Amino acid sequence: MTIFIEMNSEARHTTEYADTLTREQRTRAREIMAGQFAELIARSPAENLYWQESTTDLMDVAHEVYMTEMLVDGQGRPCGFGPIVRRACAVLHVPTPANPYSMAFNARNRKGVRQMSMFSRFCWLMYFKGIRQPFNGMVKRVGEG
Repeated sequence: MTIFIEMNSEARHTTEYADTLTREQRTRAREIMAGQFAELIARSPAENLYWQESTTDLMDVAHEVYMTEMLVDGQGRPCGFGPIVRRACAVLHVPTPANPYSMAFNARNRKGVRQMSMFSRFCWLMYFKGIRQPFNGMVKRVGEG
């Protein structure tokens, strides 16, 4: 019996759900994700919202939103990645990583991990499962009452 192993392959072994969508669907999903993420990080840290996914996943979302250039600062310029990360970490009670760029890069590559990108999971929840607010399941409010 002969076994062939493809070494150093550039091809992904798992198909990203987002890759199965049309360009228009992906564009719309990015707009929705950026809008919902902007609403989420505009909240107050006093609301006790806690991110339930990994810090890497949060950096993946933050970078995806940063790349859309849809979040703008007080002067109308696109927000930088650093300010987006600091705000998201403050609101969602996640320790700010020492190198968020590295975490976002690692999230994009996900070497050795059978997990889709956060964008692909967001698309799957939105289009396949019909969930209008996918971030609601990723954030938990603590200490209500």
